[in-house]
Amino acid sequence: MIHRSFLPALAMLGGLLPLWAQPAQAGNGHVASLAAQAGWLLALAAAALWLQSRRQHRQARATVQDACLGLLEFDLPRRHMRGSVHTLQRLLGMPAHTRDMDFPRWLLLLHPEDRPRFAQVLELPPHMPEAGHEFRVRHYSGHWEWLELTLQPAWRAGKVHRLTAICRIVTARKHDEAAMLRREQQFRTLVENSEDIIARYDLELHCLFINRSVSRFSDLPLEDHLGKTPREKGWTDEASTRFEQECRQLINNWEARSFELELFRDRQRHTFEIRLFPEFDSAGMLKSILSVDREVTASRQGERLLAEENAVLEMIAGNRPLAQTLEQICQMLESQQPESMCSIMLLDGDAQSLRFGAGLNLPPAYRKLVEQVAIGPSNGSCGTSAHWKRTIVVDDILNSPLWAHALDKVRPFDLRACWSVPIFSSDRRLLGTLASYYREPRSPTAEELALAHRSTHIVAIALQRHVHEKQLYHLATQDSLTELHNRRQFIELAGREFERGRRHPGPLAVMMMDLDHFKEINDRHGHAVGDAVIRHFAGLCRETLRASDLCGRLGGEEFAAVLPDTRPEDAMMVAERLRAAVAAAEVPAENGPMSYTVSIGVAERQPGENDIDEVLSRADKLLYQAKRDGRNRVVGAKPPAGSVSG
Repeated sequence: MIHRSFLPALAMLGGLLPLWAQPAQAGNGHVASLAAQAGWLLALAAAALWLQSRRQHRQARATVQDACLGLLEFDLPRRHMRGSVHTLQRLLGMPAHTRDMDFPRWLLLLHPEDRPRFAQVLELPPHMPEAGHEFRVRHYSGHWEWLELTLQPAWRAGKVHRLTAICRIVTARKHDEAAMLRREQQFRTLVENSEDIIARYDLELHCLFINRSVSRFSDLPLEDHLGKTPREKGWTDEASTRFEQECRQLINNWEARSFELELFRDRQRHTFEIRLFPEFDSAGMLKSILSVDREVTASRQGERLLAEENAVLEMIAGNRPLAQTLEQICQMLESQQPESMCSIMLLDGDAQSLRFGAGLNLPPAYRKLVEQVAIGPSNGSCGTSAHWKRTIVVDDILNSPLWAHALDKVRPFDLRACWSVPIFSSDRRLLGTLASYYREPRSPTAEELALAHRSTHIVAIALQRHVHEKQLYHLATQDSLTELHNRRQFIELAGREFERGRRHPGPLAVMMMDLDHFKEINDRHGHAVGDAVIRHFAGLCRETLRASDLCGRLGGEEFAAVLPDTRPEDAMMVAERLRAAVAAAEVPAENGPMSYTVSIGVAERQPGENDIDEVLSRADKLLYQAKRDGRNRVVGAKPPAGSVSG
């Protein structure tokens, strides 16, 4: 059977046959032969065209099958549906005999939720071609497949009598869309519940979307953010300018940006790490900016605090002056607590009062007022904190009974809030207090109190290190028995004094002193009495010598003194006074009071001497001359008058 699409071609060939036959009727045999050959050629050409058409038809059918396309016809007057074998068998897995069915049977194949819609399409068919109808149809194996239908109406007698539907399976696409919808819903859930502030801005920086996390940092209702720029939402000029600059950079080069901003709410500083991402439309053009703002206040404050603490600890380790270290701690606290003014009060030696230690940001007149504060149960914030040894919070100084006694003195400084935290040593001894002042009534947050308590530990380290250094210095420079300078410290200080005298010429005298028969005292009365004698003599030296004089124990019972700006005759008088005081004194002992004596050599600096050792050496020689002359005497360049032999 020849396909009907080839009939016009065959008809044309049939029309040509008589033309070939006419020469044959004229009796030309050669022409007849040519006509017969032409007939065969035409037959072959027709066969070739038919075979090509069959091949194209098979290719078209294969293409339709590969594209999962099908054809359904709905006869509306007969309420009957007819489909190709391919449509029902290939797409829905139905057997061949089910290619025809009535509408009720067809509707039973549809998903119950989709039947009413398709039934309405059959009752009210479209008057124009319509695409995009999607319905779920049960596959012969039992699962549901999504069909997408494009409907083409056919008219008869002024009404639609047939719908031709080109359909294809779109199950995979619908599953992808459902998965995408789920992901979008999950994304929206994550965005709405994110701790970060997530916002979208147009290229003019008007807010298009923002999640509800912004409510934790802004008093504006959520809907009032929409359509506004950051500047219009109340950001500071500095923060708005920085945000605008970063957005312009992104708009110019289409690259993501990352930076930090500080914003304030209720006088509290919040630090945000802001990341900006470009968003593009389907044409690849920049359409909006996505901003993800993460609050990093705690971590940044922690990093800054750690750096500042390390700086303080380096100062402590470097033996910087205590006042500088304490002032650095105050500055550290003030950097963490904007608008605060911090101070450190130290326990005085009497343990009954506090003295000002640091706090240069307080008004100078107020610092003078609190140079010394008595410790008591109702004596301001610091005095009360030291008394009860606990944190004292005064949120309004003008209305606090703890400040009533000093209200008139404090009022001019406009200080309204003060909370004080005691400072303890590692063994819980009170060392002082740390206070924060504000110019408006307020109470501390839990974070601020935690910071204050943390800082007291650093203050305690600084104070204990200072005390420890003083003790080490004392041990390194002081004689433990007499608390006079030890030999090393005495020689060092005496050398400095000698050099000072060389730069600023003036008299200088040196006394070398040795207790007489000290070994006999130890042997007869014991070393405890010997130590008592040495301490007694050191006390007499402190009483006799001036504060500007240097005195030290060089070892055993040997002592020395340097008398700056002292003439030889005056030095002899001082030495004689000391000798007489020793001779007249008595030291308690187990067998009753005992007495002792001292021998002293006095020398003065001579012109041309370059070292204190030269003067000490001459004084030492004069000391041994006093020993040889009978002890209990003073020997100088000229023997003193009225000396007593021992």
